[in-house]
Amino acid sequence: MQFSHFQFDPDADRLGEGPLSEVYRATDLQLGRTVALKILRAHAEIDPQADHRFLREAKHTSNLQHPNIATIYEYGKAEGTSYIAMEYLQGRTLDRILKDQQLGFEECVRILLQVTSALDLVHRSGLVHRDLKPGNIMVLDDGSVKLLDFGIARAASEASITQHGMLVGTVLYMSPEQVRGDELDVRSDVFALGAVAYHVTTGQLPFPGKSFPEVCMAILDGQIKRPAQVRLGFPPNLEQLILRCLEPDPAARFPNAGLVHGTLLALESGNASNNGTAAHSIAGTILVPPVSCGGERPESCSVIAGSLRKDLAGELLRIRGLSVTLLDDPKLPDEVEFDWVLRTELAVDEGAGKLAMALECYDRGRGERAPRETLSDSVEFKDKDDWGLQDGLVRGAVRVMRKRLTELATRPSTSRPRRVDEALAQARLARDVLHRGTTKHLLASISSFRRALELDPYCALAHAGLAEAMVRKFLYWDGDSTFLEEARQAAARALALDANCAEAHTALGFAFHLSGHTTDAQREYRRAMQLDNDEWLAHRLLGAVLARAGNFKGASPLLQRAIALAPTHIGSYDHLFTVLQRMDRYEEALQVADQGIAAARAHLAKTPDSQEARLHMAMLLARMGLGDEARATAHKARELSAKDGYTAYHAACVLAILGDVAEALEALSAAQARGYHIHTEAQRNTDLDVLRGLPEFQSLVG
Repeated sequence: MQFSHFQFDPDADRLGEGPLSEVYRATDLQLGRTVALKILRAHAEIDPQADHRFLREAKHTSNLQHPNIATIYEYGKAEGTSYIAMEYLQGRTLDRILKDQQLGFEECVRILLQVTSALDLVHRSGLVHRDLKPGNIMVLDDGSVKLLDFGIARAASEASITQHGMLVGTVLYMSPEQVRGDELDVRSDVFALGAVAYHVTTGQLPFPGKSFPEVCMAILDGQIKRPAQVRLGFPPNLEQLILRCLEPDPAARFPNAGLVHGTLLALESGNASNNGTAAHSIAGTILVPPVSCGGERPESCSVIAGSLRKDLAGELLRIRGLSVTLLDDPKLPDEVEFDWVLRTELAVDEGAGKLAMALECYDRGRGERAPRETLSDSVEFKDKDDWGLQDGLVRGAVRVMRKRLTELATRPSTSRPRRVDEALAQARLARDVLHRGTTKHLLASISSFRRALELDPYCALAHAGLAEAMVRKFLYWDGDSTFLEEARQAAARALALDANCAEAHTALGFAFHLSGHTTDAQREYRRAMQLDNDEWLAHRLLGAVLARAGNFKGASPLLQRAIALAPTHIGSYDHLFTVLQRMDRYEEALQVADQGIAAARAHLAKTPDSQEARLHMAMLLARMGLGDEARATAHKARELSAKDGYTAYHAACVLAILGDVAEALEALSAAQARGYHIHTEAQRNTDLDVLRGLPEFQSLVG
């Protein structure tokens, strides 16, 4: 069917429908792209308010450019009705996900962070969404989140945000003032956000009811079960955040989504420490000179400037490891050792305050010095009560400073000259050595990564490479989880130095992968590929995860891409061969095996110590039925690295494929004896299926 310049099948391409519109997956014939086409129903077109809402949705959404808000491409009229063409999203709405499963707290916070980030822009743009609910939140296949449906959003500048006495939105998540039909501001969205957060984290509605009036009465009554009463182990800080959002009095809530987002960021940092991710101590001294007064009414600022600084210093002292010194004047003392100076300027005007902050970072020492960098931030708060205004500004400032200082704690500091190009070359060489496979290669690569960091402590690639090496060390050293902790710390340093470091996300994904958190692993691998589509290892590892989960259709293009990017890494050919076989694409599988074997031979001619190439070539030979050559290749690998656990384990896989049971068990036992962590891998690896019924195998992996 063709509608205007869009083409779609009315049945097969239907994505959803509502009382006023229908949504289809369609092809834009002019631009050749896939869109979600929202068409106003014919009977709704008769209602001028419906058409006005439709146009308003297009206008408001098109003005909001944010990675967590669906993009509007076009608004128009055709065949007597209105339409909106928007970004086509592949994923599920949050309400559908909640029907199927309860989400972990970490994933809940991750989703809410993206929602609050989007809603922050909505509020800063002078809009109120008015219909925030799980059905208007789309979780995409890559874990990213999109806020949808601005059909009843209104600008604060419009004559009336709502018609008095009229109920608009979805009642299950409405604020009390919205239920009453009162005028709304952004704090109504904060309440709805709290209701959504309650549902997402507990799996239950905050205000359940069997009928529309019953739900309305529950909201107006304002009595809810604390989240910790609904779900065991509920994080106290997250509970406090949700309950503050759900305060019946708008003045007691967070004033906007931006402050909810900032609180969630701080909460996420705290959870990271509790969940085994890297925790960074903030050690050092910060000097706080007097607050300077700016703005058009500096006399208003002077009333609270002194007490605000004392409260700020008191709150900063609660950060473990941080020493705070108040200065009597802006001049820095020569006799005091310090690391940071926090300069502030306060502007106050009729209950609105803005605190500008400049965090100067110094190399530790005494005497006159210049800051090596200055980080600028600001917080704003409104409260006609001076004490309330001061408290809001202090809390916002401490939240920002805690985040800044935590970020700085992950970054190395040095006064030595940086040898950037040499460090990058060293890190790339180290990564190449790491992927040759053996314990010897692993140790050599760690030394090389550390040499790279001696050349340039700010080399993100070296920190990321060290992170991957530590994940492999977990695998090679009896599954010692302390190496995974070191890996996360190194990856955090890499990302603090370069937020777009794809290799750091790959290493984090690998750590999640080996610890059994495959959903988190997939998210990190996809993030790595988004940042750098040439990051071959993320393609290979994600392809392997999908293949193991049975998603062969998804795994195939990833593994093909990995081969195209890194043709000398033979494991990608081996994974792809198995995937194509499972998809009944036998001829293609045989071609891939031939290509992999040829690539391995060419690579071994240049790099004869690459056990990764040798052992995966042996696997391909075994899968092709070339038993003698596969066996000889595996034996050759063991001769070259007789005491290596990685080699023994992969040789065991080759021998198991060939049906050499006794020799495969001996190699598997040798791998374990040499420290290779066989338990998780051996239990999931189908190459070892021939051994599973044997008591010797069970004693090894049990």
